[in-house]
Amino acid sequence: MTAILSHPIRLSDEIRGRLPLLEARINSYVPATLKGLRLITLVIVLLFVLDAWHAFDLSAWVMSESGRATISAAVHVAIILLFAALAWTIIASIIESRLSGTGNRAPSAREKTLLSLFRNAALIVIITMTILVLLSQIGINIGPLIAGAGVVGLAIGFGAQKLVQDIITGIFIQLENGMNVNDVVEAGGVFGTVEKMTIRSVGIRTMDGGYHLIPFSSVDVVANHMRDFSYHMGEYTIAHRENVDDAIEHLRAAFAELMQDEVLSPEILEEITIPGVTAINERGVTIRVLIKTTPGMQWAVQRGYNRLVKKHFNAANIELPYPHTVVYFGQDKDGNAPSARVDLGRKADHMQVPKGKAPAAGHTPRKLAPRRGGSEDVLGNELEQRVPDEDENGEGEGNSSLRPGPIS
Repeated sequence: MTAILSHPIRLSDEIRGRLPLLEARINSYVPATLKGLRLITLVIVLLFVLDAWHAFDLSAWVMSESGRATISAAVHVAIILLFAALAWTIIASIIESRLSGTGNRAPSAREKTLLSLFRNAALIVIITMTILVLLSQIGINIGPLIAGAGVVGLAIGFGAQKLVQDIITGIFIQLENGMNVNDVVEAGGVFGTVEKMTIRSVGIRTMDGGYHLIPFSSVDVVANHMRDFSYHMGEYTIAHRENVDDAIEHLRAAFAELMQDEVLSPEILEEITIPGVTAINERGVTIRVLIKTTPGMQWAVQRGYNRLVKKHFNAANIELPYPHTVVYFGQDKDGNAPSARVDLGRKADHMQVPKGKAPAAGHTPRKLAPRRGGSEDVLGNELEQRVPDEDENGEGEGNSSLRPGPIS
C-alpha cells in the first residue's frame, strides 16, 4: 500500500486545465488514506490472530447479528466519509480555481469576497451534515440532538441578538456590493482601506496604520470611494483684490501642466471643470474645481494639482489670503482721528513699485519654470494593494501583504 500510494495521482490535462488545484488537493488526502488503511489492516490481522489462538471466534461473530451490524456500519461510515470528502474536494476546487483567476476572466473583488464566504459556509455545512449522518449510522438517535440544538440555538439567538444583527447586516452589505477588500471606504466613522471581510465584521486599516475591526451592526452608512470614478473637488480662495477670470485661467494652466505628467495624466478621465465662484466672504473669493479621476487616484491628483496651483499663483502674483486684522485708532467727537506713526525705514524712500504690480503681503513671486522630476512625491500608497496571505489549506486567513495594484 505504501508503494502504491507513494506515486502521485495524475489527472488528465483537460481536468487540470479546468481545475488546476484539484490534483494537489487529491494528493493531499493520500497520507490520511494510508493511515486509515493501515489501521483497518491492523484490526483485521489482529482478529485473525485471535481467531487462530481460539481467543475469538471470527467466523461466528461475522455470521452473528452484531457482527453483520458492525461491518455494515463500518462500510456505511466509509462511504459517507468518501462522499463528504468528494463533495468538499469538488466544491473547494471549483471555488479556488475561480479565485485564482485561471479562467478567461479574472474575478472581481466582490466575487472574491462572496466566493470565500461561500467556501467557508460549504465547509461548515458538509462537516455538520457528515457528523449527524455518522452518528445516526452508529446507532445514536439524532432526533433529540437536533431538538436540543434547536433549543440551544434559540437561546443563543435571544442572548446574542447583536451577533445575529452583525451577520444579517453583513450578508446584505455583501450581496448589495457595498464594499470589497482593497476598497477605500468610510464605515462606522472610520476612513481607510478594507483589509479583511467576514460575515460578521470588516477590518479597516486607517492612514495612521491603525487596524479597526468594525462589526456590521455598527455600520449605518458605507461611503465607498472606489466605485466607477472619483473626483478631486478643490476650493481655492483668492484675495478680494484679485481678478477671478485671471485666477481661473491660471487654474486651467496648472491643469494643462498636470496633463503632461506621465504618471497622473492617465488617471484623469475628463477635462477640468470649473463651476465658478462658490463663496465670497471675509477671507476672499472661493473658486471650485472638479477633476474626474479613476477610482482611488483622486488623492494623488489632488496633491499634484495643488502643488502646481501654488506654483502658478506665485508666478502670477495672485494672493492666497490669510486672516486679516483691521486696526481702529479711534476718533474724537468731531470725527478726527489721531495720526498713526509708521516707520517704514530708509528703504521706503527708494522703493518704487510699478503701478498695479504691488506684491501680495507675505508672498514671494517667482518666475514660472518647467516642472522637474516625476510624480513620486505626490503619490501615496495608490500603487499598493493588500491581499490576504493563504494558509496551508489555502483558506486565506493569514496576515496581509502588499503587491502592486491601484489603491489609495
